[in-house]
Amino acid sequence: MRWLYRLLSDLVAPLWLAYLALRQRGALRLPERLGFLRHRKDGPVWIQAVSVGEVRIALRFAQALKERGLPSALTATTAAGLSLARREGPPEMDPQAFPLDLHSCVRRALRRLNPRALVLVETEIWPELFREAVRSGIPVFIVNGRLSDRALRRTVRFRTLYSGALKEVHVAAQSEEHAARFRALGAHPDRVRVYGNLKYDLTPPPTFEQLRTELAALAGEGPCWVAGSVREGEERLVMEAHAAVRETSPQARLILAPRHLDRVPDCLEAASSFGLRAARRRTDPTPGWDVLILDTVGELWPAYAVGTLAFVGGSLVPLGGQNVLEPAFVGRPVLFGPHTENFREEAERLLASGGAFRTEDSKELAWRVSALLSDPALAQACGRRALQAAEEHKGAVSRASQWLSDLLPGL
Repeated sequence: MRWLYRLLSDLVAPLWLAYLALRQRGALRLPERLGFLRHRKDGPVWIQAVSVGEVRIALRFAQALKERGLPSALTATTAAGLSLARREGPPEMDPQAFPLDLHSCVRRALRRLNPRALVLVETEIWPELFREAVRSGIPVFIVNGRLSDRALRRTVRFRTLYSGALKEVHVAAQSEEHAARFRALGAHPDRVRVYGNLKYDLTPPPTFEQLRTELAALAGEGPCWVAGSVREGEERLVMEAHAAVRETSPQARLILAPRHLDRVPDCLEAASSFGLRAARRRTDPTPGWDVLILDTVGELWPAYAVGTLAFVGGSLVPLGGQNVLEPAFVGRPVLFGPHTENFREEAERLLASGGAFRTEDSKELAWRVSALLSDPALAQACGRRALQAAEEHKGAVSRASQWLSDLLPGL
């Protein structure tokens, strides 16, 4: 199985590099992708995160490690993740692009970074990187480990490959369900622990208040709601809901953040098809808009704080949902669709608290938004319940970082 993985990796690598060059401006960084990372002599903990959500966890985890005397180096996969890491992370983390999982690339990267440990955030399993790290005596950790239903179906087909990569890996899983999935894929039972979801410990970015003030000034007075992390296929559904909301609240405004910035033109087209005036946050913030589209990175959290309530995308279409906790952190009621498999436990906790509502389609979304916009007292009460539910589950970062630091001396 390993030879097949290496063959497929060799074939796919040029296509992946072409995708980065064409679709993710600033993410190619070819020398780094080939393993030519900048040298480090302080023996950092190498933390790898995919994109914005994982990078936020990585930055919070690195802060906890720093408090325990452990320096960190950060790599990220996407342009958005790298941009956020450079903007919000400390300079000493020196964010770089994640190398290709080819033997020569990961070996070169490990030699140049010389890490004392390798940490991957959430779902990533890279066979070549894991094997080369273990061969070099570098312990490998997965923090905030989770395997969604879709990820489990995909990886279980290649269990032989992944079990070989996972057998020496230490896993801090979000829940017992995810821990069981890692064990089923081949992680050693004694190396898997459950420490909770690190997302509950995230804190607002340093620019939060400044961005919140700017967005509030753009939104002006009157009712406003936010749709965050909207995925492909949801743009029209959200615009349809907003058009229905405006039938009863003509002054209502929507701030919409697409999950991927290349979907901004589709958002503009969807708004136009429902007769809504749309503006782009960065390039065309013209006044008098009905929908403000965030064509920026790192402004979703402050945007949630501007709205009366928030809808979290990836959930009206069967994509598993996005992070439902960020609106709760700023005390806003949370709405989402029927597809929240990626955040099942968090969604259920918010629903049980009375701080969240599940909507089956765009019509129900419009009805729920209208009800909350027309009753500010109800919206505030639901937001407080959501915030309380989120705060009750803090502490995972401290537990996981202590676990890692305790293991390092003995390895």
